[in-house]
Amino acid sequence: MDLMNELLICLNSINYDTFDENYLNDLLDSRDSVPFDMEWCRVNEEIKALKNNQNYTDENEKEQDNIREKAFIIIEKNTGSELSDYVSDDFGIIYDSLVLNYKDEWLNKLIAAYKNKKIPAGEL
Repeated sequence: MDLMNELLICLNSINYDTFDENYLNDLLDSRDSVPFDMEWCRVNEEIKALKNNQNYTDENEKEQDNIREKAFIIIEKNTGSELSDYVSDDFGIIYDSLVLNYKDEWLNKLIAAYKNKKIPAGEL
């Protein structure tokens, strides 16, 4: 999973000095609002619908948990906020999309934001 490792490196390279309380609140509000939340939920539901025992194994589940934990720790260490949960969820759907070969334009934009060392929010 080269992409996941690349995204974790990018996540760790973000300059978190600007992430004060106001910035974090605005970021979280933007993620909880349309269009971001609507698109995120749509992609998540489509990925969930694709999962079954044949194409998603216990090993995938363990690997996804490991990746999500790494993302969570990076954000928690740098912001100490609930943003950790959101980013961990993002990394979960990105991982799942790779395993399931799920393609989506919005998801590509989510991945691109992380590659550009930005936390995705708002309209991508």
